[in-house]
Amino acid sequence: MIVANRIIYLDNAATTKVNPEVLDSFNKTKNLYFANPGSIHIPGQEASRLLEKAREQILNTLGVRDHELVFTSGATEANNLAIKGYALKHQNRGKHLITTNIEHPAVLEAFKQLEQYFGLEVTYLPVNKNGVVDVNDLKAAIRKDTILVSIMAVNNEVGSINPLHEIANLLKSYPLIAFHSDVTQGLGKIELPYNELDMFSFSGHKIHGLNSSGALIKRKKIELLPLLSGGGQENNLRSGTNDVALAVSLAKAIRLENSKIRENYVKISEIAAFLKNYIASRNDLYELNSFDNPYIINFSTLTKKASVVVEALSSRGIMVSSVSACHAKEEPISYVVKALGKSDNLAHNTVRVSLSYENSLDEIKEFISVLENIIKELK
Repeated sequence: MIVANRIIYLDNAATTKVNPEVLDSFNKTKNLYFANPGSIHIPGQEASRLLEKAREQILNTLGVRDHELVFTSGATEANNLAIKGYALKHQNRGKHLITTNIEHPAVLEAFKQLEQYFGLEVTYLPVNKNGVVDVNDLKAAIRKDTILVSIMAVNNEVGSINPLHEIANLLKSYPLIAFHSDVTQGLGKIELPYNELDMFSFSGHKIHGLNSSGALIKRKKIELLPLLSGGGQENNLRSGTNDVALAVSLAKAIRLENSKIRENYVKISEIAAFLKNYIASRNDLYELNSFDNPYIINFSTLTKKASVVVEALSSRGIMVSSVSACHAKEEPISYVVKALGKSDNLAHNTVRVSLSYENSLDEIKEFISVLENIIKELK
């Protein structure tokens, strides 16, 4: 077994190490404010006030006006609430939805369920060779019965960044269409036009927060059909007893990450450039699949099986991934890399290196050295 403090962890798009400040905030809150925030006694009222303070802190940090926040167990639940909740609530307006063919499974599977079980129609937009949606393709796909567009901010496998500002501007001409975005891989890493989005979803564990924390933020005027029925918590949109400590820890994680977006971006850009230059210099061994986003570097191995390479790296204390961690066990091919126009062989053999502010240039140099040795040793 590898001791945690000896590993080189380069799989931050899957999950991040919890920030000690965030964990400390969670522990203190859990000990002091353990009461149910729905209770009317004094400890319950104190917990309720803290829950609302966390809610307001997140909204203020992200600079969103006319929005409200629904705490969830993570981006998967938030995506499902946004997509299914909106589509089912407003299917009398129209039954046509639009998304892309490179969305996270939490989004794609939600749309597939709406198609299969509820009779809604979905257009899956293609992306260009850089993994980005063409706004003209979106405009051409809009119909009179279109009610929802869901396009991710940053792709979780190749890091491509979609033009959310341009998309939001286009959709201003279609007041009956709601615009949702899964911003999980962009939150705390790049500047995003949150205030221009009707709904957006994210998870805490991607920004050095805790697992099972996340949120859906939506305009107050947006109406959704709740997926969870019960006591009517979260403004009747997500029933179930709130975990105040998770909410507070999420607010803390967002404040910390947002406060150093530019500083971290500069640092990680230098590290990523070094790795990308190496990959480009060895085009006999690798092909780069990612682009301008320094947080995610995706490449395909040309002479060895990527799964074997990833396993060999893990055995030597270096943690990277192949396809998305959310579907790695079920899906042997990267549908995202395939959508870029790449061959099946390249899509079968992807390696994803995803960085955080905790990584260093020395770690990347060590990764390259170990990778070179593995490629030489594998037969």
